[in-house]
Amino acid sequence: MLKVGDLVKSNSHGTTIFCVMGFRADDEGKCVAVLKAIYNQTFIVAAPIEDLKNVLPNGKL
Repeated sequence: MLKVGDLVKSNSHGTTIFCVMGFRADDEGKCVAVLKAIYNQTFIVAAPIEDLKNVLPNGKL
């Protein structure tokens, strides 16, 4: 289960690491995560939850 603040990778965005900023529904009503790239302050995307993988073991530092 992802939550705001988790660090994740998206299968569709290569090796970029993102921080989960929030969640919303897409045009089809499916839940997507709003992500902000860690090393690029202007790269903000929305990705399906099932496309994401938490990069931290057990979700904690």
